Amino acid sequence: MGIVSTGQITLYDHNDAAPITAIISPSQKGQQVYTEEEGTTTYLPNWTSTPNVLTPYIYVRGMNVLSVMTGHKWGTTIGASNLGTGSTYSKNTNISIGTAVETIYYEGTYTDPITRISSVIQTSITLTCQRNGTSGVSLDVDGQFVIEKTPSGVKNTATITAKLLRGSSEDNTGITYKWFVSPYAVANQLDANHALVTGSKISFKTTAGSAATNPADGTWADVKSIVVSEDAVTDIGLFQVQAKDGGGTIFTRNFVIHDLSDPYEVKVKCNESEVFMNGVGTKNLIPEVWYGGSKVSDLAGYTFAWDLYDRFGKKSGFIDSTKTDATSARNITAHGTTITGTITHDGAVISGLVAGSVVRIVSADGLSIASYEVASVATNTITIRSPQNGFDSTAPSASQYVGGKLYVYTGSGATAGRGSSSAGAAFVVRDIDVDGNCMIYCTATKA
Repeated sequence: MGIVSTGQITLYDHNDAAPITAIISPSQKGQQVYTEEEGTTTYLPNWTSTPNVLTPYIYVRGMNVLSVMTGHKWGTTIGASNLGTGSTYSKNTNISIGTAVETIYYEGTYTDPITRISSVIQTSITLTCQRNGTSGVSLDVDGQFVIEKTPSGVKNTATITAKLLRGSSEDNTGITYKWFVSPYAVANQLDANHALVTGSKISFKTTAGSAATNPADGTWADVKSIVVSEDAVTDIGLFQVQAKDGGGTIFTRNFVIHDLSDPYEVKVKCNESEVFMNGVGTKNLIPEVWYGGSKVSDLAGYTFAWDLYDRFGKKSGFIDSTKTDATSARNITAHGTTITGTITHDGAVISGLVAGSVVRIVSADGLSIASYEVASVATNTITIRSPQNGFDSTAPSASQYVGGKLYVYTGSGATAGRGSSSAGAAFVVRDIDVDGNCMIYCTATKA
């Protein structure tokens, strides 16, 4: 079976066989790091000094039509214009650490030059802020996350650079990297043996910015940046970078690159709206496959894989209700502070929880979420492991999740947390799957 295309649950509009796709791309990135040290607070990047310019990308028939859009509105709610009425929006204020999350909405009107039908286009972007302590460390990515194919000439590329941040400073001393494509298993490392690398669709740059030698199979190397060619991505490319410091600690970050000019496109519809009211209910996600400007009517032979990422952009998953649900989630009573430590919960042993399973743990205040791969299970004690399939690699801090809840994802190994559907059947997402907000990606495969 071959992958036809990928899609995500975002807002699309279309008229007369001319699908419209809308996303917002930030000039810097969508996350800030907030650090407080000895009474001094800093933001990295600091949007008050260098604004984060948000630009909508509106594609019709593979063409960006932003220049002919009218009625631009930027707001903190759908349809509002309290932030501005320009074609772009400069975010020149930092995100309050008290809220940590801001969603900004864009609305504009597109008039089809052929039919003269006007369509109101709406899309949004979620910006986040991560708190770091004095010794806080995080891995971030920066660069271009949108590629448009060229009809001729030199192929377009997107360059993504990894940045290991310690407090408010970037650490480049002795840092080595690994890059992966989904599902982030060992075989998916972008090294000298991977087809995307040998096919000259992926290349690398060193910390100094010069061309890097392709990493040997399975090795860490000075490949701080990755250069992704337009033909390496089908609609949406799911990538991961890992950084290892001189002490051997590994940090992980997932990111997405969009290509909006492929002939195949997957759209995801949700007829019940995309909001869970009071955290209760289910949503039926309906996949659609489009080829060029035409919707594929017969989805027999198509299968769809569904992947969930949490509100922090980290790989997450769908809860296995036969193991844990809203009433049978375990209470976390204790846990270690290393990536190979233990998590202890109350209640009986969880049937079917084995090595390779993945658990989601949520802090009592709901502000922290992590997804850890399981190494072994002994009654009500779970030993976690360094990730093999792209889940969390950052260990919890002391008592961070004590008093919180523990859930178990569907599946195990490379497909842990993944959902599936076939033909045109709806995929059901429940309130328990979503903590605050999430992004769900759909990959279409045809026999």
